[in-house]
Amino acid sequence: MSRVQRVAGWLGSSGRSDGGLVARVLVLGVALVQLSGACTARVHAQPDPSAPLTVEQVLRSTAEHHPSVQAALANESVAEAELLRARGAFDPTLSVRGALRHGGYYELRRVDAELRAPTPWLGAEFWAGYRYGQGVDADERYPTYYSDQTLDRGELRAGVRVPLLRDRALDDRRAGRLRAELQVEAAGQTRALALIELERRAAAAYWSWVAAGRAQAVCQELLTLAEERLSAVTRRAEEGLIPDVEAIEAERSLLARTDCVIQARRGVEAAALVLGLFVRTAEGNPAPPPSTRLPSTLPVPSEPADVASAFERVVACHPRLAAKRAQLASQRVSRDLARARTSPRLDAQAQVSRDIGDGSSTLPGTVYEVGLQFSMPLALREARGQLAAAEAQLSVVEQELRLLEDELRAELADIVSAHQAASERHELLARLEETTRRLAEAERRRFEMGATSLLVVNLREQSVGEASMSLLQALRALWEQSVRWEAATRCS
Repeated sequence: MSRVQRVAGWLGSSGRSDGGLVARVLVLGVALVQLSGACTARVHAQPDPSAPLTVEQVLRSTAEHHPSVQAALANESVAEAELLRARGAFDPTLSVRGALRHGGYYELRRVDAELRAPTPWLGAEFWAGYRYGQGVDADERYPTYYSDQTLDRGELRAGVRVPLLRDRALDDRRAGRLRAELQVEAAGQTRALALIELERRAAAAYWSWVAAGRAQAVCQELLTLAEERLSAVTRRAEEGLIPDVEAIEAERSLLARTDCVIQARRGVEAAALVLGLFVRTAEGNPAPPPSTRLPSTLPVPSEPADVASAFERVVACHPRLAAKRAQLASQRVSRDLARARTSPRLDAQAQVSRDIGDGSSTLPGTVYEVGLQFSMPLALREARGQLAAAEAQLSVVEQELRLLEDELRAELADIVSAHQAASERHELLARLEETTRRLAEAERRRFEMGATSLLVVNLREQSVGEASMSLLQALRALWEQSVRWEAATRCS
C-alpha cells in the first residue's frame, strides 16, 4: 500500500459526518495550494532536533538503524564469509610424517614433509617436499623393500600435476569460488532491493504522518470557526433575527467538529507509532516523533523524469534483475562443471628429486619422472544425470529472469499510463472543486444576509467535500505512481 493510500484511507475513516467531511475538505485545500508551486517531496535535513522532521532524516535513520537493513547486511556478510571459505580451497597444505622403528631387526628413522598448493591455473597442482630415511646407527643397513631410504642429508623433491581433459577448464575448487563470488553479488543486489522497498515504506509512513498532522491542524481550525459561528448564530437567534433551529444546527456542527479533532489527534498518534518503526535511535530503538516536529505543509509529488530512456536503463541495472542474473550466472557455472565431469580424467604429472649427502651408492643423485594417469567411469550415468539436472535448472532460472524483465517493463508502462490518467483527472477535478468552492462561498454570503439557512450552507460545503474527495483520489493516484516510479527506476 502506497503512502497516499494510507493517508486517504485514514482520512476516509471519518465517515460522512459533518466534522469529518469538512476536515477532509480543508486537508484537500491545503494540499491543493501546493499545486501552484514547485514544491519537492524532499528537502534538506535540519540539524536542530526540534525542527520539522524531513523525509531525508527518516530515510537516513532507516538505512542506518532499521533491523531489516542490518539483517540484509548480515546476509551479505554470510556470502562474503562463504567466498573466503571457497578461496580457502586454494590454500597450500603442509603435511609432515615421522616415524622411528625400534626393537626389530632394523632400527630406522623416517621423516617426510610435503607442501602442496592447488592453483586456479588450468587446475594445476604443485608440490615440494623433503624426505629423510636412515638407520638409527650410521652403519645400520636399510631394508631393500623400503623405498624411502635417502642419503644422510635427505632428499628434496618438487612436482606438478596438470589435468589434460577433465578439470582442465573448470574443477570443483574454481567452480566453488565462482559461485561464491556470484553469491556475494546476489546478496549485495538483494540488500539494495530490500533497502529500496524499505525506503518506500518509510516514506509512505512519513507522508501519512504529515497528512495526519495537517488534518489535526485543520480540525482544530474548524473547531475554532464553529465556536465563533455558534456564538454569532446564538446571539442572532436570541435577538429574533433568525430561527432557533439555526442555533441548534450550529451546535450540531460544533459537536461534529469536536469529534473531528479527537479522531485527528488519534490519527497523528497512530501514524507517529508507525513512523517510529523507521525513525530510530542510534541504538536501533523505535523513536516516534512528537507532533511538534510536524511540517507545516503537505507537498505534492513531482513528475516522473526520463520516461523515454527509463525502460532499457532500468532493465539493465535494477537490483531485482541483477540479483536474478547473478543467480543465472551461478547456475551456468554449475552446468559447466557438470559438463566437465562427463569427460574422462587424464592427468600429466612431472617430478624431480635429488638425494643429498653420503650413503648407499645405489641411491641416485637426481631423478626425473614423467607420467600420465587415466580414469573414466564406464557408464557415466552419474555425470550425465548431473548435467541433465543442471541444464534443466538453468532453463528454469532463464525463464524466471525473462518473466521478471517482462514484469518490470509492464510495471513501468503501467506507471506511466496511470500517472497520465491521474494527471488528467487531477486537472479536471481541480476545476470542479474550485467551482463548488465558489458556490459554497456564495451560499455563506447569502446566509449572512439572511437569504438562506445554515443547513443549506452545510450542504454546499458537503458538495465541496465530495468534489475535493474526488480530487484527493487523483492526487492519491499521483502519489502512488510517483512512489512506484521511484522504486521501480532505482538502480543499485
